[in-house]
Amino acid sequence: MLGLLVGLLTAGLGLGPASASASTDGSASTDSLAPTDGSANTNASSAQYTDTGRPPAGQTVVFGIPGLTIDDIDPERTPNLFHLLSEGAAANLNVRTIGSATCPASGWLSFGAGARAQAGPSPIAEDADPDDSARCPTMIAPTTDGSVDAEDGATSAKETADSDEAHGDESAAGTTTARIEGFDAVKEPNIGSGYSVDYGMLARAVTEAGSAVPAGTDATDADSLLEPCVAAEGPGAAYAVADEDGVVTNFTDDALATDCRLGVVDLGAIGIRSWLFDPIPNYSYTVPPNYDRETRVAEADRRLGVRLQEVRENAKDGAADPTIIVAGLGDSSGLPQLRAFIASGPGFEPGSLSSATTRTPGLLQITDLAPGILDVLEVDSPRAVGFDSTPTDDDPQQRIDDLVAEAQKSTTIHQNLSTFSITLDIIFYILFIACAVLLNRSILGRRGGATRASHVHRFLGWVSLGVGSVPMGAFLAGLLPWSRMADPGLGLFLSVIGTAAVLFVLALIPPWGRTWRGRVGALAGANLLILAADLATGSHLQANSLLGYNPIVGGRYYGLGNQGAAIFIVSLFIFLGLVVSWLRTRGHRKAVIIVPVVVGLAAVFVSGNPSWGAKFGGTIAILAGLMVLLALLSKIRLTLLRLALIGLSSLAVLIGIAFLDWLRPAGARSHFGTFFDQIVTGEALQVVGRKLGANLHIIQVNPALAIVTPLAAIAILIFLRYLLHFPRVHAGSRTGRLVNKWRGRLPQLFTDSDLHYGFLAAATGLGVGLVLTDSGVAVPSTGAMVLLPFLLALSAEHAEEAHR
Repeated sequence: MLGLLVGLLTAGLGLGPASASASTDGSASTDSLAPTDGSANTNASSAQYTDTGRPPAGQTVVFGIPGLTIDDIDPERTPNLFHLLSEGAAANLNVRTIGSATCPASGWLSFGAGARAQAGPSPIAEDADPDDSARCPTMIAPTTDGSVDAEDGATSAKETADSDEAHGDESAAGTTTARIEGFDAVKEPNIGSGYSVDYGMLARAVTEAGSAVPAGTDATDADSLLEPCVAAEGPGAAYAVADEDGVVTNFTDDALATDCRLGVVDLGAIGIRSWLFDPIPNYSYTVPPNYDRETRVAEADRRLGVRLQEVRENAKDGAADPTIIVAGLGDSSGLPQLRAFIASGPGFEPGSLSSATTRTPGLLQITDLAPGILDVLEVDSPRAVGFDSTPTDDDPQQRIDDLVAEAQKSTTIHQNLSTFSITLDIIFYILFIACAVLLNRSILGRRGGATRASHVHRFLGWVSLGVGSVPMGAFLAGLLPWSRMADPGLGLFLSVIGTAAVLFVLALIPPWGRTWRGRVGALAGANLLILAADLATGSHLQANSLLGYNPIVGGRYYGLGNQGAAIFIVSLFIFLGLVVSWLRTRGHRKAVIIVPVVVGLAAVFVSGNPSWGAKFGGTIAILAGLMVLLALLSKIRLTLLRLALIGLSSLAVLIGIAFLDWLRPAGARSHFGTFFDQIVTGEALQVVGRKLGANLHIIQVNPALAIVTPLAAIAILIFLRYLLHFPRVHAGSRTGRLVNKWRGRLPQLFTDSDLHYGFLAAATGLGVGLVLTDSGVAVPSTGAMVLLPFLLALSAEHAEEAHR
């Protein structure tokens, strides 16, 4: 069986996307760049000769406007942004770095490093308003006088001056070497964060790529070549290009007037009073008393228009058109949102952008930008991720509306997620209490309650069946355009209830709807089929779902999420338990083993295929549960040693698949290959530590969710009739009176051993998922919220027997 599984998953590796670096063919870049004044990198060894027949590339300029969203773009208020979007491609941008919201300094730092980073120091402006702690640190403008802080790490001012002088020799014409004083304090929040930050990676990669001169370039064309450098204008841009010592090699007051092939310009941030200190210029990031967002957005657009005119005026004759990129590199308040990204120029047709890391048209993350820009410049990057373009014939306003609808969906989900989770927690607690009441002989036996107990039990079965349809309703809600309603929150609520009601009705359709087993089996089977079909077609229902993943959070963008994995595990094994029981009663002895093997391996393939589910820990959990189920069905006695061997075998299979995925190009790898790369580079332990911290954070922010897991274990143990195996105690003792209230009053559900085995397999899968999955505490907690309703609904079939 393991050999068959390896073959299936290995075949799935061939379904992965091609390297993302090929997604920008014909873009606004070329290797044919060389210095014209004998400055940086003029040695012959750095020159590469290619016969492309293309004109020298035009300058690429990145304008950063933290806080900008697609919703801010309007043909009347922001004509320059609207024009860029009309001619180029756009996307919503996830700017999450470390923490729930991203200050501009953190956004700029992450942009330049191509990795999540947080910028310090801690804000000192809290003295102005002690009750308002949601403040961003003030940006530190670079200095060019060679001075340095004692905190900067230099042993002496002389060494610092010598270092600056050395960098000064590398500076391009029109720029100078500058230094961000106190840069150690800026980097301090990243120490021990679990993320590796390569400060200034973007600028260093462009510089190290050196000069490239096309064969046959004549003197006229040579005058149009650009230098392999990155010019930084403004404090944010300085944060992006500074090296680990805070040195900015090419700092300037006008990045557009230089001959650097890449210019980075800080146009200021769009903020609100409680978050930033002064958006839009003078780079002080302090908010004036008369702050108005629309006014500031219009001001940002006006300043952008001025700079775009300079780009056109400074363009070199004979060179290709410049490439313009505008990015909202950070949030503008304590409320995180998706921000704007626009790219216009050669190679960017009107449409949407994505990357190999998101696999979602119209969605990028901030760590994609540096490798994507390097791909545009045809410079190798460590991650080999490029921009994938999806052209469209839609008019610009329609494209804006579509992106705004997706961003609104993410924001609404983010705002309502806590309420939805707490509601599910409360429902679970109510069901848990109802479970205890139904099983206690003394409560329902009083005052004639026993005569009504079976009716109460069946009523609870109907309620549980309805509750069991809600989690999948949260996924199916994504099929409806609720985010375009006037009140998206109400639209989300109605969509979840409506789709859950449809599932509930489907579970009642004959022939399966005539029995409780048929109803639960239909619901579990529907969950299984819907999730599998969604994963095979791009996991669109997982994204922007109350039980999936949110692009604003950015922990995952495709594949099977933790909560989806929990529902998948429970639905799989409850469905298999019911099907095996049905087959056995009809004498299909061979099918009792064949069906679980076929369905189980298909489920493992769907979850583990790097192009579909790409769920490392969840796939091990499913495989372990499947092996337990098959062992029980085969009457193999499960010992601790055999359980350990099952776990090790499952892990070995997935490590092998991760190795095969790792062999693919970096831009085409899934979470499997990324994890194996972390093992190779020695970052695995750091990542595991970060994941454990995420589990603790979940418990801190939602302790009610953490309590669900032990309560679920108690409920499952009761229903699995383990209380019957308690040692008999004296009936008159306190312990005896407690135990005897429950003994013998358990539902007859698990007299069916096949169904019993299905529940054991589900419990095994959830337990393994707890240990091996990122933020794994959500796996058993979410699984319990499906498992207990299924269990109560199934027990309603024996309501009369349970209360005789």
